[in-house]
Amino acid sequence: MDPDLFEQDLHAIPDRLELLAASLESHTPWTGLASRRPLLTGMGSSTYAARTAAGWLRAEGVEAIVELASSDPGWPGGPGESAVLISASGGSAETLERADRLDAGTQQVALVNREESPLASHADVVVPMLAGDEVGSVACRTYRHTVALLLALGKDPALVAQECRHAAVLTRTLLADTAWLDAIDEALSPAETTYWIAPESRIGSALQSALMVREIPRRRAVACETGDWSHVDVYLTLTTDYRCVMFTGSRWDSQAADWMRKRGSLVVSAGEPLGVPGEIHLPMPGSQITRKLAEPLVAELLALRWWRRAPVEVP
Repeated sequence: MDPDLFEQDLHAIPDRLELLAASLESHTPWTGLASRRPLLTGMGSSTYAARTAAGWLRAEGVEAIVELASSDPGWPGGPGESAVLISASGGSAETLERADRLDAGTQQVALVNREESPLASHADVVVPMLAGDEVGSVACRTYRHTVALLLALGKDPALVAQECRHAAVLTRTLLADTAWLDAIDEALSPAETTYWIAPESRIGSALQSALMVREIPRRRAVACETGDWSHVDVYLTLTTDYRCVMFTGSRWDSQAADWMRKRGSLVVSAGEPLGVPGEIHLPMPGSQITRKLAEPLVAELLALRWWRRAPVEVP
């Protein structure tokens, strides 16, 4: 990994989203999908994207099943069924092995960024991510493109294209002047662990953000769903210096904010303000889809800054 190359990847996000939008406007990527109850499977960011899209797809009548590719035994497939195998590189060992474990007759659809890859070469249908080469070796654009393409499995691709264009505009705005990042950096830098919270409808924003902090500067980071937070993470606010980024928009925001207010937690709100004392607020305008395609940039830029401040030697 190279920080300068990763920064190049981040600055290419808007242009690549617009290219994806143009592609979605010109043709529907999922015409070859045989089943309306597909398995969505992959590892890491691929599964984060699948989980983020799944609820939206089910609301549109697509009965999506999400599993890690390493799940065993897992969904079996069979004649008339479809499995969307997600891997940016097209070479994830677990996803390739999952393809081999599917029952005979299962339609295999490869959602990949590299059309010349092992996963694509064995698939019945290939859906290209169109994210371009991520020269920094960190999945940033491919995560966003996976989310957008999976949403287009259930929603009108033209509407998803419009959201991609809105997300490109918002991303350009955030990249043009990163002074907003200074206060977030100052607030979170002293934390031994940072916490990232998002509603289930945008859960990938929290999961991907925590991954960026772990993968790039190699610091501890944990993700949680907003409603579930009051059942699994609230306990930490009593005994730790709890510092979090909350991607707002859940009906359960106020419940979590009440606990953080009582216990003096430090909160960065991305979206709507929460009214917690000492809160750092970053406006994040747009629909939930626009935001889920843009808001991971908060963690990506923060992780890049921390990486440059304290370089990590990776063998």
